[in-house]
Amino acid sequence: MNFFKRRQLKKQVKQTLHDARHARHMREDVADPGPLQALREAEAATRAAWKQRDYAAAEASLEPLMACAREVYPVKSNPRIREYVEIAVVAISVAMAFRTFFVQPFKIPTGSMEPTLYGVKVEPQVGRGLMDRFPLTLVSLALFGDRYVEIRAARSGVIEQLVRDETYIYSLNGVVPPFRPGMAQHFSPGDNVQQGDLLASGRVRAGDHIFVNRLRYNFIRPRRGDVFVFRTDGITHPQVKEDTYYIKRLVALPDEQVSIDPPYLVINGQRLVEPDVFRRQVYAADKGYQGYVLPPTGTGVPTPPFTHQRSVLQLGSTEYLPLGDNTRQSLDGRYFGGVDRENVVGPAVIVYWPLSRRWGRIR
Repeated sequence: MNFFKRRQLKKQVKQTLHDARHARHMREDVADPGPLQALREAEAATRAAWKQRDYAAAEASLEPLMACAREVYPVKSNPRIREYVEIAVVAISVAMAFRTFFVQPFKIPTGSMEPTLYGVKVEPQVGRGLMDRFPLTLVSLALFGDRYVEIRAARSGVIEQLVRDETYIYSLNGVVPPFRPGMAQHFSPGDNVQQGDLLASGRVRAGDHIFVNRLRYNFIRPRRGDVFVFRTDGITHPQVKEDTYYIKRLVALPDEQVSIDPPYLVINGQRLVEPDVFRRQVYAADKGYQGYVLPPTGTGVPTPPFTHQRSVLQLGSTEYLPLGDNTRQSLDGRYFGGVDRENVVGPAVIVYWPLSRRWGRIR
């Protein structure tokens, strides 16, 4: 037998043994002992013939081996596709288990943790730049999570200005276009527009996507200064969605008394400066941090802003206080108080996308 025929036979032997082994593993707990034993003997015969370089015997043993495998595990339609599906199901199950018990991805929707973490940002932009043309736009989106967006009139009509929930909105023939705050506006109220006219444009940047360590707090208690994720179960506040997740900085621990003396956080009567993250980041006038401010209304920690008496929040024995780094735009513990330990998910550890100065370890 020449080299090329031996090479082809080797592939056939390898594939047939693989299929036979797969059939045996899939059915050995339910198949009859007789066919199973015959399959094992046929496998052994093929391996022995190939090991002894008896190529004629190896080739002759393939058909009986395949017959034994089919008796144990009858051939079904598209067997190769079925095998790939099985592998995919196992891989997805492992990934879901890993996500549930070890590491869970989240994305930042708002700016409550700026400048530590960024939510979705919209910046005005008129016209496409170099990176906004195919295929470069795919590179910009894949690496940096930003894209140029234009809103055009879906129909002809007149732009009307309305007030809804104390906010100005714009309507075109009774339909509100999908404007994003921060876009460049190319119209004025009362303008007549034609179908296809450019109404607004801007650059939309994706919020930071992070990984959260779900395992760590099973062994180590949450630490002051951690950026952590918690469930909103049990929080009673009209603006807090039930059964969702928030991400904030953990600033106070169980049984502590908390108040705010802008821009400082006061714990048990002492201004908080440790760990270093509070002195280095939260209180720094540069780098975008502005310290802690009092909420205009609400419950929790609110110090009455127009009196000399400061309110104090007493945390319970299992409660942790979450505050956003950007307290000027954060719905946090100043409004709803502490979060119970059973609702704490874990610390945020890494920004994995998009690429930015925040990419990598979260501090």
